[in-house]
Amino acid sequence: MLPRLLSRHLEGILANGKMAFMSGPRQVGKTTLARQLQKTFCQSLYFNWDIITDQKRLLKNPYFFEEADRQTRKPFLVVLDEIHKYARWKNYLKGAYDGHQNDFRFLVTGSGRLDLFKKGGDSLMGRYLSAPLFPLSVGELSGRLPTWADFKERLLDPPPIQSGVAEVYGTLFRFSGFPEPFVKADARFYNAWFQERKSLLVREDIRSATGIREISLMETLSHLVPDKVGAPLSINSLREDVGVAFETVRDWLLLLEQFFYMIRIAPFTGSLARTLRKESKVYLYDWVEVPLESFRFENMVALHLHKAVQIWRATGEGDIGLHYVRDKDKREVDFLLTEKNRPLCLIECKLSDTALSPALAYYQDKFHVPTAVQLVSAGGLCRKTSRGGGTQWVISADRWLDLLP
Repeated sequence: MLPRLLSRHLEGILANGKMAFMSGPRQVGKTTLARQLQKTFCQSLYFNWDIITDQKRLLKNPYFFEEADRQTRKPFLVVLDEIHKYARWKNYLKGAYDGHQNDFRFLVTGSGRLDLFKKGGDSLMGRYLSAPLFPLSVGELSGRLPTWADFKERLLDPPPIQSGVAEVYGTLFRFSGFPEPFVKADARFYNAWFQERKSLLVREDIRSATGIREISLMETLSHLVPDKVGAPLSINSLREDVGVAFETVRDWLLLLEQFFYMIRIAPFTGSLARTLRKESKVYLYDWVEVPLESFRFENMVALHLHKAVQIWRATGEGDIGLHYVRDKDKREVDFLLTEKNRPLCLIECKLSDTALSPALAYYQDKFHVPTAVQLVSAGGLCRKTSRGGGTQWVISADRWLDLLP
């Protein structure tokens, strides 16, 4: 059983008396982590809405956890798994927390629907903190959870070489960061696992939450997205391929994002007049689905950066952003990390090219970015140069990604 570093953040939320909302992709390990966290409490109770007997228990006695035979006055952990499938779940959690927060701690787990209500009025405001659970990453498997301040400091020096990191990186690249296929590291198992997971995501999770009638067309859209990874996403192009209205494709893409199938990274507008300002780039939570190796590599890096930024934001590290940069002359750098909208680190992905990208140097000069990094999929690289007051790295991805949580 793999230890997950998010457990530290969850323990901190619960220790402060807030409800912890743990959301993340299907089969990323939310239930397993919740079960592990139960072991840190003297007493706990696990509830799963998908279990019919649990459903009946809650409907008969909403605050059934009060009936537990408490052996100590220490807080009692109540895990509510998939509770968002209960039609009145928000009001239920509000009442449970307001009436029992002194004696009980609440861990709520779920996938996309757990986050949907945040777009409108949030009746639970002030009662919970979010804890996003992402696929495994190089840094997490090394057992570290660096802060944003740690990361910025370590950008100045060569990252240390960690034993086993190259092997971890190779396994992640081939089998994804989802725990079960990563641990099994078997291509035939991954293929079967992938087909089932994607079908259940669209045909069960999304359809049950939204009632979409043309679910087969939405499934078609999900099959087209992997070929769009790494380029500005044109909704008009997808609309023509799927054969539905522009607004429909727009809404379906939002659902695929909310249910943790994909992420979108927006362009950095900055102060240059000719920068691209509208179209986002799309990446998948399961980068193995991306057919071309060069874009799969870029996707894997994107998820590592997205995970780091979301964790740092969730733990209160600061106003940290992730973007890409592209202008109308088609000069592009894959990723840009910002702090309070100030460029801090440019990152370019190259499968094997070790010559510093001209676009990387161009944008480092134009935006006065302190650090520019060219990540190469091949191992054994670590070259540092300095120019114009900035630092440039050409470095193996396995070594550099180990800087991230």
